[in-house]
Amino acid sequence: MLDLVDRWPMLDAWRARDFFARYVAGDPRFDPRDVWIAERDGAPLACVQIFPKRMVMRGKSVPMAGIGTVFTDPEHRGRGLAGAVMRAAMDDMRGRGLELGLLFAGPVPFYEALGWRVWPVRRPLLRPPAGGDPAALGRAERFDAARDLAEVQEIHARYSLRRDGTCLRDSQAWWTGLRNAGNPGEEFLVARAGGRVRAYLRATGLARFLVIMEWGRDDDAAADLADLFAAALTPREGDALAPAERPTREFRSVASATPLLDEPLERALAERGIGVQHADDGRGMFWVPQPEALAHRFGEPYRRRDTGDLDPPGARETDLLRRILPPERFGFWEADRF
Repeated sequence: MLDLVDRWPMLDAWRARDFFARYVAGDPRFDPRDVWIAERDGAPLACVQIFPKRMVMRGKSVPMAGIGTVFTDPEHRGRGLAGAVMRAAMDDMRGRGLELGLLFAGPVPFYEALGWRVWPVRRPLLRPPAGGDPAALGRAERFDAARDLAEVQEIHARYSLRRDGTCLRDSQAWWTGLRNAGNPGEEFLVARAGGRVRAYLRATGLARFLVIMEWGRDDDAAADLADLFAAALTPREGDALAPAERPTREFRSVASATPLLDEPLERALAERGIGVQHADDGRGMFWVPQPEALAHRFGEPYRRRDTGDLDPPGARETDLLRRILPPERFGFWEADRF
């Protein structure tokens, strides 16, 4: 499979084989049963990988899976191979009792034809004042796992698990995420006061752009977290995240973030001169493999479509999910990506 995906064109500083090896050889939770392959004479021609997770929605933990590593050998495209492995993976998800599927798509029509539906969000774009805030950069501290991880985990549980779309993490998931989330590097900053972590922020470069892929704070630490945003948006010498063709001043001039900014944080960002704009992002797509189970979990009405019903296929499942997880409430940390 890794030899197959090695033909994937990469924008960042990766060989494709090494990038995807993180989710196979680099993940202790990897299970070969999560990978579906179309092959001929023993040679893999197309593949897809399932990433089982549990997602918090309206305070409940929902069994779900992400879909990733969808690839077909360029010389064998147009033969329905990707559709075949996707349908096999979707049948498997249904058989496992997974109630929700999530992916982040490029070819949206391909996935729509399989029953997936776009879940658009308004993604924040953050722009600092000219030159950033060197003082904030000086106040931010580098994350030290041995010193900070336990406190960061506690903040994540208090801050993130209130928000729909957060994935639950056990200790193994945390350590795997720390190893795999960067692209390839990660900037993990913490704000400390009184000897303990008050806020944290994780940033990386994706497709040559700065992405704030996760953050968290104590209830009264919006200002501390805003300082970490200001630090991440400040140019610096020896910028480990900036690609060679984008100088640090350009790279740090705008950042994309998950749509999970809270009001106190937005006010604190504005006080630091950080502008927030929003852009439509329609890459996220959901599929509901077990609508009856999902409806029962949340006490929502649902009736499977009969042959004579006039509403289009998938409409009832989409309506059910919109009632449970409206797009405007959905936010998914990039650090949990697959």
